Amino acid sequence: MSRRAFTLLEMLLVLAIMVVVFAAAAPALRGVMRDAALKNAADTVRIHWTKAHVKAMKTGRIQVFRFEQDGSRFTVQPWAAADDQIEAAPSVKGFGTAEEETASPRLDESSAVSLPEGTKFVAGAAALEGRSQAIEKDIKDANRFEADWSQPVLFYPDGSSSDAWVIVANERDVAIRVDLRGMTGTTTLGEITDVEELKDQAEREAK
Repeated sequence: MSRRAFTLLEMLLVLAIMVVVFAAAAPALRGVMRDAALKNAADTVRIHWTKAHVKAMKTGRIQVFRFEQDGSRFTVQPWAAADDQIEAAPSVKGFGTAEEETASPRLDESSAVSLPEGTKFVAGAAALEGRSQAIEKDIKDANRFEADWSQPVLFYPDGSSSDAWVIVANERDVAIRVDLRGMTGTTTLGEITDVEELKDQAEREAK
């Protein structure tokens, strides 16, 4: 029995239907990809906070996290007071390879890491307490607190850290909040939502 081949008209009809379906699905697909990039950005912060938490305990040196306000870069560095420019003990890089590291109170922008493309920091804060106030004052007094970089988020050798949070957002003002619990140094990720809603929430908490 012979089989009837598809006609040119039928093939064009199928192609037209595929184009319509793709056009309808494209916005949703782009939204999924943007959400994935945003979650990846938040997870990048979480991973570096976790590494800083572990590194502070392993090296006995306070680790300082700062981010570029309204930018995508951030840095994690060991901290030393102005009169404490001694070379730290060998640290563990990437949870494996030992390397010598010199603690410094200066912000080394050359070592900054960037969030995924299309995402940036839009807000953040760290609660001030005795230890962090002393460190932040030392940085300010030494004119090493760059205006376009955030206040420091600190990770201590005893396993504690600053109580802190940051909000990362994409170009469509959709955002996610990352929280750091000071007592334990653990990190939690919030839900993806409107950036203004997260900023309003932060303002209410600050009152």
